[in-house]
Amino acid sequence: MISQLANVNLPEQTELIFAVVSAALSRDQATLTRLLKQVVYSLPFQYPECLRGEIASNLLIQITRELENSLGSPTHPTMAWFVVYVGLGSSPPEAVQAVQMILEKDFKPFEDFFVDRQGIHFYDRGATSEKIKQIPERLSEFTQMRVRINASEVDGVMERFNLSEAEARDLLLNLKILEKKMDVPVEQLLCILDCSPGLRQEVMRADLTSNTVNQGFDL
Repeated sequence: MISQLANVNLPEQTELIFAVVSAALSRDQATLTRLLKQVVYSLPFQYPECLRGEIASNLLIQITRELENSLGSPTHPTMAWFVVYVGLGSSPPEAVQAVQMILEKDFKPFEDFFVDRQGIHFYDRGATSEKIKQIPERLSEFTQMRVRINASEVDGVMERFNLSEAEARDLLLNLKILEKKMDVPVEQLLCILDCSPGLRQEVMRADLTSNTVNQGFDL
């Protein structure tokens, strides 16, 4: 029932989708920023919290499909530019180049991967292990680390800490980054956070782009 509600294609959603596609095609950043706030925040927040993440995700998937149709190619450079812009609010060349390489491996934006300040992340909405293995170990200076999460992991963290999907994903991504940089298993980090709600909030909201990711964390 939740998935059915999240997939409802209301007239306002259709209008918003085509407006975003138009702004992306023209690379009108001011308009695109305003519209993306509606896609990611305003429209989903009209629904119960349990639906918001899925609604925003479905909207972004529909937008990229329409953009692909308009561009006539899933690997058009504008597609890579748009995907990076959604994640960063800007489109640095090294990030666009990295996403372009992923698109050329037949990965689908927001279905197989997404982009944020920590780099490019893969998850299991279609990204098979065979496809993951096709990705070069080092795409560019933008993404020196590959982090993969799956839906069951997100569900587990949501239930464990009573978090929304977006909060659980943020926490899990940061924990997986900490796992790689600190060589501490995610499950051990989760056990630490079980006993420390304050630390859990700090880790969930952190921007782990620094080389000293453990700075300020009493882990």
